Amino acid sequence: MQKLDTSCGISKKELYIIKYNVKNEILRQLPVLPDPIETKLFLEGRDAWVYSWSLLNDKSPIGPKERIDLEVVAKLKREFHIYNKKTHYHFSCKVKRQKDLYHPKISISKKIA
Repeated sequence: MQKLDTSCGISKKELYIIKYNVKNEILRQLPVLPDPIETKLFLEGRDAWVYSWSLLNDKSPIGPKERIDLEVVAKLKREFHIYNKKTHYHFSCKVKRQKDLYHPKISISKKIA
């Protein structure tokens, strides 16, 4: 597994867009914390989760037409462990880049650990 960075042939701007879109899709599958905590985090501009990114593609650099296979691990920050028993979630993501850079096609599945 490789780190997801510019060395894989994807521009910094595109990496940011891919990570942003994948995070938003993953957030929909993660458990929600109590409303007062979620509201406080939102107002502070924070998130309760930390993400680790791994590139699963064998070939590097990745061409513009190739699908990007990722493994993402979402870890609940230690200060929020009291709200959820499970603190790690593993996701397998497939990202297909489109003509519109800001709307890649994303497929996410939760891995059962």
